Amino acid sequence: MTFTICTPPLASSTTIFLEGRVRYGLSYSTPATILDLNGGTRGMKMGEKFLQLMKVGMGRYPAVNAEVYLDTLIESCKYFYGKDDAIALIVGTSAGAKDTQDESNAIYISDLKDEQGYISLLLVRGDPGRGLPSFVNPKSRTVKTITSDEPGDVPGASSHIVISKQAIATGKDQGRYRMAMERTRGIGRALAKSFLSNLMERYSKEYPEKFVAEKKRRGAKEKPENIEYRPTVVFNPQQNASLKKDLEEGRIGGFKLVRGKKEFQGEADEPKIQRLDLQLTARIIPTADFGKVRTLIDHVRQSFDGIDFEALNLELVDEQGQPTGNIRAMAIDQLEEADMRYCKTVAITGLVGTVSECYAAFNEPVVKAAKEAIHSEKHWK
Repeated sequence: MTFTICTPPLASSTTIFLEGRVRYGLSYSTPATILDLNGGTRGMKMGEKFLQLMKVGMGRYPAVNAEVYLDTLIESCKYFYGKDDAIALIVGTSAGAKDTQDESNAIYISDLKDEQGYISLLLVRGDPGRGLPSFVNPKSRTVKTITSDEPGDVPGASSHIVISKQAIATGKDQGRYRMAMERTRGIGRALAKSFLSNLMERYSKEYPEKFVAEKKRRGAKEKPENIEYRPTVVFNPQQNASLKKDLEEGRIGGFKLVRGKKEFQGEADEPKIQRLDLQLTARIIPTADFGKVRTLIDHVRQSFDGIDFEALNLELVDEQGQPTGNIRAMAIDQLEEADMRYCKTVAITGLVGTVSECYAAFNEPVVKAAKEAIHSEKHWK
C-alpha cells in the first residue's frame, strides 16, 4: 500500500487515496478507498478521474540542423481535423497501421480547441476488444448489458489532452511543454504519442517543402546536403518520485538479474531441459550517486563473463529480496528515471453527476482541471 496525497480534491479537506500494489507514488492500480482526514470514509465514486502530467518534447528524424516546435504538432492536428481525416488504425499500441483489416480498432481527434496559451485535443478510440458496458441492480439481481445493432459500433473510450504553448524556459526540460493527459484505459501514453507522430508524418509528406534542412555532418570532410525529415514527439513523465531518490534514501535494497532461455520446444523421447532460469540477487546500501548504480550493475554482469546477460531484465527488490511493489521488470538498457511508474497523477476536481467513459466533445471540467494542473507550480517541482 502507498499513500498518495492529492490536494485540494475537496473544498475544506485533504484527501488520501489508498492504492493497492503500489509503492512510492506509482500509479498502476485502481484506487479503492478514500479517507477524508476531516472524518469518515467514502468509497470511490463513478465520476472520479485522474490526470497524468508529462512534458512534450519535439524532435526530428533523421538528424538535421533544424528546430521543431509545438507549432508543427498543432498545424498537423488542425490540418487533418479540418479535413475530418485525423484518424488512424491501431495494432497493439501503434497507430497508423496499414496491415490490418479491422477498421473499428482506430483512434481519432473528436474535438480540438486552439486557444491562447493552450492546445486541447479530445482523443476517441474504438476498441473492439473492450468488454461491453453493463448496469447492475443489486436489489433485483439483474444485469443489463448495453449493446448496439449498428454496423461498425464498438465500445469506446476518450482521453483529454491539454498542452501549454509556453515552452519551459530553464532546467533539464528546457524547450519542452507541460501537458496533462486524462488517464483512460485503452488510451495510454504510447498510443497517444504514436497517433500524434503519425499525423505529423503524414503532414510532412503532404508538405515536404516545409521539412527540408541540412543534414548533420559527422565530420568536416562530409559534404553539406539538404534532406527531407519528419517531425517527432515524445511524452516525458513528470516524476512523482524518482528512482534516484529511492536509491539514495534506501527504499530499494538491491537488484535482481533474471535470465530465462528456452532450449527446447515440443515433446521429446527423453527428458531434456526446456527452460533454464538463472537469477542473481544483489543487496546494495543507500547511495547518493545514482549514476554509479548502472556502473555497479555492469560490473556485476562482467564478473560473470561466462553467462550472457545481454537479454536480462532488472528487477528492483527490497531488503528481503521481494519486488518493490511493481512486478514488471525493466530492461537493463532502459534503466532510467523517466518511467511511467513514477509519473505524477492528480485528481480531476469539479466533476458532477455521472461521468461517461467516452465523449464526442470536450467535457469542460476536465479541460479546466488540466489547465489548472499545468498552471500549478507545485506539480512541476
